[in-house]
Amino acid sequence: MPNAPAVPPRILLAYGAPILGLGFLMFFVQFYFLKFATDVLLLPPATVGVVFAVAKVWDAISNPLVGSWSDRTRSRLGRRRPFLFGSLPLLVLGFVMLWRPPEALSPGLLVAWMVVGLFLFYVALALYTIPHVALGAEMSSDSHQRTRLFGARQIFFTIGMLCSFAAIQSAMNAASPRVAAAAIAIPSALIAVLLLSITPLALREPARACHGGQSMMAGFRDVLGSRAARILLFVWFVENTGVGAVGTLAPYVAQYVLRRPDVVGILPAAYVVSGILTIPLWIGLSRRIGARDTWLAAMILAAIAFGGMLFVGANDIVLTIALLALAGCSMGCGSVLSSTLMAEIIDIDERQTGERKEGAYSSAMMFVLRIGISLATAASGFVLASAGFVPNGEQSAASLMGIRILFAGMPCVGFLVGAFLFRRFPLGKRVAATVAVG
Repeated sequence: MPNAPAVPPRILLAYGAPILGLGFLMFFVQFYFLKFATDVLLLPPATVGVVFAVAKVWDAISNPLVGSWSDRTRSRLGRRRPFLFGSLPLLVLGFVMLWRPPEALSPGLLVAWMVVGLFLFYVALALYTIPHVALGAEMSSDSHQRTRLFGARQIFFTIGMLCSFAAIQSAMNAASPRVAAAAIAIPSALIAVLLLSITPLALREPARACHGGQSMMAGFRDVLGSRAARILLFVWFVENTGVGAVGTLAPYVAQYVLRRPDVVGILPAAYVVSGILTIPLWIGLSRRIGARDTWLAAMILAAIAFGGMLFVGANDIVLTIALLALAGCSMGCGSVLSSTLMAEIIDIDERQTGERKEGAYSSAMMFVLRIGISLATAASGFVLASAGFVPNGEQSAASLMGIRILFAGMPCVGFLVGAFLFRRFPLGKRVAATVAVG
């Protein structure tokens, strides 16, 4: 629709800015829960690992359920807003339970407490995340305006991640990490849900977004029946499998490859900050050459950057930071344009079926993302063990190569494979033409 109006800044902020709160809560749990549970609460590492793994599996399973449910919801608030509102009290309860368990609990009851907290938290996360992404695809029928919406979302989501890093560092450095985490929990959860309430309060779903799929299975048959959706989902899976272990391996690279453990915080910061700063550049480029070709260029750029990191050695700090910043540029591009292109596929699906299934398509994206990251994380332990990794000791050449393969080789291959597959994406010319006149 070349004459679609521009999304005003107030809508961009109402849609994107609240996600800062979701990013903070999500990454505080993702990056600190394991260490908190084992080192502070003194729970057995194997038990915590199993509990966290089951929670992650439930997270992946719940996304399609929520997506299909929201597609088929009928209410005076629309399809998405009831889920956005309903998730908020569960987010507070689940998050606070994780960081403020009663001290009198026995080990068995403490594990049960954590299981319930993780379950509530990830249920709430799915209830908000999937309808929110689906809402972004509904807010405009123009490709460039959707890209702006998803760009605003990704910027604030990443800022929330950075805020969580600061909070984690504060808790870890405190005299009593348990007291510090408890002090952070309630105010941060309340601030986050106040931010997240802005979107359903300020935005209304377009009138056209009023009919969804007939059933969950029928909706996902339509998703898998689309050649364009299959290509996009597989590329998204390959890309996220490649980069899934980058954050986990950063401390290993700093300590054993660079031999500079003092820069461990700088490495992810370079990757994340460059991703935030370059999102507006990718949005502008996609308007000129199209979303498909823009994302292809970003994949190739990331492959080159990660390929270069295979050869860094002791004290190559500046080179590593520069390459990570270059690789980070592509992070924001893929996160934004993958959602934009999926919205184009949803439009085609509507013309073919007479239904709008943003929830089904968005949850499919989230599902493959989570599976890809989980596989990369699982592979990390296997590769390190096979390479003869020695904790806190001098690493062999094979062990160092294993770290390099996980941190740089896997992402390089993932982006190259993704680019090879994506070059035949069937909507490239259509998206490029739409964006150019938008």
